[in-house]
Parts: sequence; C-alpha cells; structure tokens
Amino acid sequence: MKKIVIMTLLGCFPLAVNAQMVSVKPNPKIQVSVDPDFDINIDPSFDFNFDFDFEPSMDFDFGNFNESFNFGGNFKELYQEDTQEVEIPLSKPGQRGKLNVESHNGQVRISAYDGVTVKVKMIKYSKKVEKSSDKAGMRLLSSGGFSVQAEEYNNTVTIENEGWGNRVDFEIQIPAGFDISAETYNNGNIEITGIKGEMNVESYNGPITLKDISGSVSASTYNGQVLVTFKEVTPDAPMIFSTYNGNIDLTVPAGTKFSTKMKTNREIYTDFEGFNLKPTAPKTERSKEGNGYSLKYENWVEGTLNGGGAEVMMETHNGNIYIRKG
Repeated sequence: MKKIVIMTLLGCFPLAVNAQMVSVKPNPKIQVSVDPDFDINIDPSFDFNFDFDFEPSMDFDFGNFNESFNFGGNFKELYQEDTQEVEIPLSKPGQRGKLNVESHNGQVRISAYDGVTVKVKMIKYSKKVEKSSDKAGMRLLSSGGFSVQAEEYNNTVTIENEGWGNRVDFEIQIPAGFDISAETYNNGNIEITGIKGEMNVESYNGPITLKDISGSVSASTYNGQVLVTFKEVTPDAPMIFSTYNGNIDLTVPAGTKFSTKMKTNREIYTDFEGFNLKPTAPKTERSKEGNGYSLKYENWVEGTLNGGGAEVMMETHNGNIYIRKG
C-alpha cells in the first residue's frame, strides 16, 4: 500500500458561519428587485448554510445577481492561494479503479484524462503573512497548517482533507474508467466530468454537477441543485437523486428506459413523449389488533420512461424536477 501524508504549514484560518432556520412566506403585495451592479465581497472560507423553508409557489429571479457575487474587493490584499500537487501511481495501471474522496471544508472537482495515474491539486485559502507589526509589536507568521492524507491500494485511491477549519479545494484528474465515492461538508460543491463508472456522491452544503458521464449515479445534497447529464446509462441500475433546497435536473439519452418515483412540492417537467405517469397507490396500514386502519398519500408521482426499467427515485422539497432528452 502506497501512502502519502501531506502536512504543510501554510496560513489559513477560515470563518464558518451557519445561519439559523429561516421561514420565508411571500407577501404578494411586495416586489423585490436587485440592482445588477450590486456587489458582495466574501472571504472564500466563509461558509453559507441557509435552511430556507420555501412556500411551493415562490419563485426568485435575481437577473445578473449571481454574476456579481464574487471574491472581489480587498480579498487579494488579505488572502492568498497556496497550492500543492501530487501524482499517485496505481498498482494496476490501465485497469478499472476507484476513487474515494472526503472533504470536510472545500470543493471537489474530478475530471477524466488520458493517463494512468491519479493527479491531485490542492488549493488552500490562506491569510497573508504580515510583514509589518501591529500596535503591540506583533505580526502574523501563520494561521496554521492543513492536513491531507492520500493512499492507494489495489487501484483504490483514498484522499481526505482531515481539517474542519481549513478550507482546501481539490482538483483531481483520474482515468475515465473509475468508480467514485465523494463526500463533502462545508463549501462542498462537487463537480464530476467525463467519468465512466458507478458514482456515489453526497454533499451536505453545495450543489452537485455531473457532466458527460456514463454509468449509474446516487447523488444527494441538502443545499443546492443536482444537475446530471448522461452520455450513457447503465441498464437495470437503480439510481437516486435528492436535494432539500434546489432543482433536480436530469438529462439522459433518448432511448433510456426506467421506472421512476418522484416527489416535490413544486413542478415536474419533461420533453420526452414516451413518459407516462400512473396513479400512485396510498400507503395503508391496519392495526395488529384489527380495530384500526390508516391511509396516507405521500405526494409521490410514479411513471415510466420508454416502457419502464430499473427504478430511478427523485426527491426535492424546494425545487422543480426536470427530465430532459439528451
């Protein structure tokens, strides 16, 4: 087993702030507009964790607001990006492998490339070391280091950012024929491109984006949309897509067959002509004593695509569901 432990003394002390539960109920008499020139400057280590309770009828249109949401202002004067790069050899180059990656604080981007090793780039946001002293004669030498561990055994590569306080983003290149298990927490955006395999992806705070993939997927997040674009879907493979706050947007090839259970408080859209819905049976239960009975509809919608196949479950509480023809 090859094992790489990276302990680098750099400077970084991110601030993590979690918002309390907020219940938002729209007033139809109130109109909100956002100035497209409005700018928000944030520390990249700042952690957003908003638990919004939306009414199903609510819609937001911020125009160009997202384009102005950046790390501008005096960020470059106060913070720096420190990088480390490693290349991990495989025990069986050219054969199928698996990547396990876990990040407690930071984004994960995984892409396929024409190679036989695993390349890892780590980007850490560090507060700049001060050259001048403050009034007490003290100056900043370091805000602490970060700890990343990587190991390989029998074509399985495991990478972990062990620190909760230090934000480290991963950019990982792997051979296309890899299975992936990815889990993130704070600042936990996950993006995967061009992989052919089985993917199990979970984020506690951030959107999930999978593009030009082939295989099967289980993708779950709490805050953010789930966007998945398939080039090819593994037949007879059950899949799950879920989020609490965000849309589920699934694109599959025209001939894909599956049976689906979908649940949302909002709307479901598709451009497939061969998508058929069927009545959902209620959940019933009788008491063991025989003197009680209950019936419950749980807001699930069931259907089949191109005649049906393996089960694909999609669930979002505050978002739409889109099933697109690729």
